[in-house]
Amino acid sequence: MSGEAVKWEVKDGMGIVTLNRPEKRNAINDEVLHGLSRALSELSLNPEARVLLLQGAGTHFSAGIDFHFLAQVGRDDGRAPGVRLREEIDMIHSILNRVEQVEKPVVAKIHGFCGGLGMELALTADFRIAAESATLGVPEIILGLIPDCGGTTRLTRMAGPVWAKELIMTGDMFPARKVYEMGLLNQVVPDAQLEEKTREFVNRLLQRPPLALGLAKKAIDWGVGMDKNSHMEIEAYVQSLLITAKDFPQTLQRGLAQLLKKK
Repeated sequence: MSGEAVKWEVKDGMGIVTLNRPEKRNAINDEVLHGLSRALSELSLNPEARVLLLQGAGTHFSAGIDFHFLAQVGRDDGRAPGVRLREEIDMIHSILNRVEQVEKPVVAKIHGFCGGLGMELALTADFRIAAESATLGVPEIILGLIPDCGGTTRLTRMAGPVWAKELIMTGDMFPARKVYEMGLLNQVVPDAQLEEKTREFVNRLLQRPPLALGLAKKAIDWGVGMDKNSHMEIEAYVQSLLITAKDFPQTLQRGLAQLLKKK
């Protein structure tokens, strides 16, 4: 299915979600946000979409927030200053959280410019694969702002405060290789191989049992910031769900066959 600003389809086991405003460098406005929400609603329920892929149409992943949209949500609506803006930020948070929390692997394929809200969207993915020529960053500080949709939260948790401060407080855009060194990218590949290498990685995920993939993701994410013993209890609980699943004997046999084949 498709919308004006976001397209999505199911193909070869993937739920492919494409930001579709290439003429605006896939700048994110209300249409894009609502399109993402609709895509997630459909793809999260579709068992054929076992891995979700985020990508941008045209020559860039995303330029970040659409400034016309930003001006609109920042406009006075008669209430106390800032109320409308905080409500809109909360709405964006909820959509990005849905990407992060969907019980399927999410892969972001990044090329061109990936900045601001576009970078914050990419951070919601479980895996990020970037072309060598891609540039990434959160330049909001240059405008007297901060990245408010995961920039100071996800970025700090993923890269640590040292790299987060350099990214956020300089506002610089960084080449993909440097962002890889920060621990924010899983792979950096030659531009001409971005499609091929992303597909190879997705295919590896598609070979894994979907229930185990989804619950492994949950176990990891739930445990962030949790004390070790509580996290270990989650491990045990998740493992009990997997071992007692109705189709576990068949899953186990398929897995053993794969391991023996590799040997």
